[in-house]
Amino acid sequence: MMSAALVMWVLAASPLDSARGAYQSGELPKARAELESLLYPLRLDGDALEAEAHLLLAATYHAQVDLARAEDEVVKGLAAHGGAVLDPLLYPPDFLAFVERARAQHPARIEELRAERRPRLFPPPAPIGSPVREDSVPQAPALTRAWYLAPLGVGHFKHGRPGMGTVLAVTQGLGLATAGVSLGTALSMRGPDGRYSARDEGKARTLNVTYLVGAYAFAVAYAYGVLDGMVLTPAHPDSPAH
Repeated sequence: MMSAALVMWVLAASPLDSARGAYQSGELPKARAELESLLYPLRLDGDALEAEAHLLLAATYHAQVDLARAEDEVVKGLAAHGGAVLDPLLYPPDFLAFVERARAQHPARIEELRAERRPRLFPPPAPIGSPVREDSVPQAPALTRAWYLAPLGVGHFKHGRPGMGTVLAVTQGLGLATAGVSLGTALSMRGPDGRYSARDEGKARTLNVTYLVGAYAFAVAYAYGVLDGMVLTPAHPDSPAH
């Protein structure tokens, strides 16, 4: 049974686990070296895994203030898998906003790289002089309002509203980060009996208040983003209502 569990653990492990751990612990040179070796040349299977590696490498470059390379890796990651969603508990708010700015500023480059990745499928040639049927022309998928339900202003960036998207991304990201850090610090201060010492009671009370403020700030910003996108913003004539 132990051997079977070990096999399942090995199969579930991601080739990015080591680099992700190095990034989280601040070992940026190690994370950068491992990610570059996995991507150049590419030694990852699947678009989602490749996109995650590009975005993790972008975060590493961003932390090292190598913004040009960070932006290039963000574009490559979004081209590999446009639906990639970044974990706000792994990445800092300023990097999340950086990704959304790159998404809004380089849609043509992202689409160009995405097109290069698609297989070349050629339809059979139509007879000369025959009309082109409208249903034979590929149509872009409709952009729905459901995107506004995504956190961090993703829906606003998708609908071409980068200003509001950046405000929501930064506000919600800061709220999440504040709540997470405050809660983690407060829990770490508890003793073996689950109580705070007399010396730490005041600090723990402050951290609990900070946690609530951060959580409420995220909730309010998220609710406003959904309300703004789903109710207050008029529907685009070419977009479905749902």
